[in-house]
Amino acid sequence: MIDLSADPPPDRSRPLGVPRRQLLLSGLCGLIGGSGAAWAITSLAAPERPDLAAHSVAAMEPAGAPGEFTDLATVGPTVTVSLGRSGRCAVTVGATIAYGSTDDGVLSQGGAMSFEAAGANRRSPTLDGAGRSFLSVSGVEVPFSVTQTFAATTVLDGLSPGRTTFTAKYRVEGGSPVPVLFSARTILVTTLAGSA
Repeated sequence: MIDLSADPPPDRSRPLGVPRRQLLLSGLCGLIGGSGAAWAITSLAAPERPDLAAHSVAAMEPAGAPGEFTDLATVGPTVTVSLGRSGRCAVTVGATIAYGSTDDGVLSQGGAMSFEAAGANRRSPTLDGAGRSFLSVSGVEVPFSVTQTFAATTVLDGLSPGRTTFTAKYRVEGGSPVPVLFSARTILVTTLAGSA
């Protein structure tokens, strides 16, 4: 088996300007076709190597008012990857979320973590594919809290090649006066090969 996935050290015995992969294929064509075979030079593209980046922020920080996705006091986490010809990547966000009730025994609250993309590709954070936690209960006679770890992965297709920065964003859902806290926040982005 001949491994054509990477270029070897320079070979001084081959004609100048002809890559080893092309020379090997030309030689193989000659062997297969016999003595009267025509030479063919074929260019091969090596498979793309995946680009992988991950970052975490440990700080426990409250999210703002309910509504739109925003940054926390410590922005991110943020990572940058170089997207290749496949135009595909997987983005995973995860965190520990904490929220609770007041003494009125009513809880209708939660939060979500998504991501924004900037650079060669642009994407706003959305609830579609976001990591989320939400609880709605009533009739509980004492205050209580919820602490949950979550993660969500989104596969993106049809992206443009180039450097793209992914930044985690946060959202509060519900209307309880108790803050929604996020900690141990992580983002992981890896480029993917083309779909079959």
